[in-house]
Amino acid sequence: MSILLVQSCSKSKNRPGKPVKPLELYSGYFFKIIKKAIREGEFQDTIDICVLSAEHGLVDATDKIAYYDRRMTVERATDLRPDVTAELRSRVTAHEYDHVIFNLGAEYRHAVGDLSDLRASVRYIDGEGIGQKGHALKRVVRDGESALETEVKNATVQAD
Repeated sequence: MSILLVQSCSKSKNRPGKPVKPLELYSGYFFKIIKKAIREGEFQDTIDICVLSAEHGLVDATDKIAYYDRRMTVERATDLRPDVTAELRSRVTAHEYDHVIFNLGAEYRHAVGDLSDLRASVRYIDGEGIGQKGHALKRVVRDGESALETEVKNATVQAD
């Protein structure tokens, strides 16, 4: 079983002075959870990561991007929606993912159109606050598919 994790970018960033991979650029709470799991050899190899960036749209974990300072707004997310949705469809089809998991804030969700017709299940990490969402993300990246039923909710992700 394979999983595509779509993680929103973070306001907190390193300033490397040159383009780097997203996991080197972003330093927010959720990225710390992901990087710790990788560092400890606990990150599930069935999970691929891409980042939904306010500046760049959908970015692969292997892409290199420079530091930027742009905040996601509903307007920006709406502008990104056609490209982000098309790119997600393409990735899911090309890699035959079984699950797509979104860890996105409210504004970022507007960047994702209707994906209900995908073969893959579409789910999102949800919670009352950043702590609950962080706990769920930690379980997903460390436990993979076994965490799906308890930590993420089935959804048809469709922005307004």
